[in-house]
Amino acid sequence: MKRLLVCVLVLFLFGTAYAEEKRFDIPIGDSPSQGPVDAPVTIIEFIDFQ
Repeated sequence: MKRLLVCVLVLFLFGTAYAEEKRFDIPIGDSPSQGPVDAPVTIIEFIDFQ
């Protein structure tokens, strides 16, 4: 049980550190979207139809 708690704590701390790092700026332009324009998060899905 103690090991599980330590693992969860370590994952939480490292996950929080990486979550604050900005990865990419992708211009969405006039692409179709849903939700408010000033949303704090934008999720972009890339699809390959080949």
